[in-house]
Formats: sequence, structure tokens, C-alpha cells
Amino acid sequence: MGLGNRGQGKGKMILLILCMCMLVLLLAGFRSGADHGSAAASAASPASSGPAALPQSLELLAAVGQEVTAAGSPLRLVLKWQGAYSGNAVDAVRQVDLLAAQLGLGKAESSEEDGHATYRASGSPDLYSKISMFWSELGPDSSYVIVTVETRDLLKATNIQAVAQEAGTLMQAAGIAPEWNASLQGVASVQDSPREALAGIEGTIAGRLSGMTAVEDYKDDTTCSRSYSVPGLSRFVNSGDHRIALQTAVHKNGNDNSNRVTIGLPLITIEY
Repeated sequence: MGLGNRGQGKGKMILLILCMCMLVLLLAGFRSGADHGSAAASAASPASSGPAALPQSLELLAAVGQEVTAAGSPLRLVLKWQGAYSGNAVDAVRQVDLLAAQLGLGKAESSEEDGHATYRASGSPDLYSKISMFWSELGPDSSYVIVTVETRDLLKATNIQAVAQEAGTLMQAAGIAPEWNASLQGVASVQDSPREALAGIEGTIAGRLSGMTAVEDYKDDTTCSRSYSVPGLSRFVNSGDHRIALQTAVHKNGNDNSNRVTIGLPLITIEY
């Protein structure tokens, strides 16, 4: 069964479970190859999941996105950096303020959620994009940090790739070992059934990525999703016996009956 959500109703719950699994594995010290059946193991190596590997992956995602979406369709990009931070509460607060300032987000707002101190900040680098930071203390000497870079139209947000890469670099400088996950979404150029549309999209992507092999899938009346192993992509997560490097999904929008295509490297982490 494919990873990600199962349509509009179940998407948020599955995404929550996925994030919780990633958090548990990171804190337990798991790395790629040490997973025992979870779909949320770490990347192939620090190099493949760090800032240096991001530009090439985003360029691939943008190129594929333009090929499989309708002409003029805005390409929504959501990139998430996430990782653990080790340090006492005083150091954590200092790093929260520093990272928020370096990201151009101003001062973070603090609150308490489920007995843990949390900090949030957000800002807009341009008219089309948004950056947000979420920092949550997990215990006396540990925190978990998520920085999300999002644009509603990738082709108009010309500096978004540099902004996304810098966010990861700043997290590394703050003592966080972040891993990225990128999702791209737009109106599919093929408006047949989700299954037929996904088949056409697969053919287009396979023309760019040799050796792409479908290893998991999910489908219902309005959604079809598949996950793939791709030998040429070094960023992946483990799911059972499979190394998943790419996920695609097509969802039939009930409002206008159009197909929405979503592509994730290595997984989709937003609603279909």
C-alpha cells in the first residue's frame, strides 16, 4: 500500500503517524540500512540528505513537474527540513532566536504544548513564498526542529531554491543535522481517471530516471499513488525491504473534477 495519505479524509492522520515515526527513529539513532520495516528511516547518507544535494534534486523536481502538469498550472513546492538538536534549555532558546533571525523571520513566538516549550516563527522572502520554523523541546537536553520553505508558484519564485538550500545550511550551523523532503503539486496535464493519468506521468518520469521501479501502491475511487526505487537517486527512505526514492500520486478533485498530481522526493509529505 502506498505511503502518504489515502485521499482527503485520511491524509492528515497518516502524515502525523509518518512524522512521529521519523522522530522516534531519529532519537533512537537509526540511520539508513538500520530500519526494520518502518517507512521512515533516514537518508542514504548525510551528504545525500544535506544542503549540498538539494539543488540538483529541486531542479529535477521542477523539470518533471513542468512536463506532467497543464500549461499555466502553478507549481506548488513544499520543502521541509527537519532534525534533532541536542542542548540544554538555555542554549536552545539562544539557538531559536538566532536561527529565526538568520532565516529572516524575526523573533519566534513561544508557547507550551503538551507540557513542552515550543517556538514558532514565519516570514515571506517574496510575494509567492513563505518560510516557517517550528522548534519543540522534547526533554531537558533535546529538541526537534522543522523549517518549511513553501511557494505557491515555483516558476515565479525565482530565488526559492537558494532560499531552501540556505535554510538547511543555517540549521547545520546551529548544530542540527537536517534531512529534507520535497513535494511538488499542480494540475495534471492528463485528465483521465487517476490510474490512467498516473500511468502517463510514470512514463514521462521514467524517461528521465532509468531503472525506476514501482514497489508500493495505493488506490481508491479518487486517488492513485505509487512509490518507487530509483537507483540513480541517493536520497531515499527504507520501507520494509524497499528503498523508496520517489513517490507520485494523482487525486481527482471533487470540486472541479480535475486531476491534481503530486510528486515527492523521496516521499510526499503534503495532502494529495
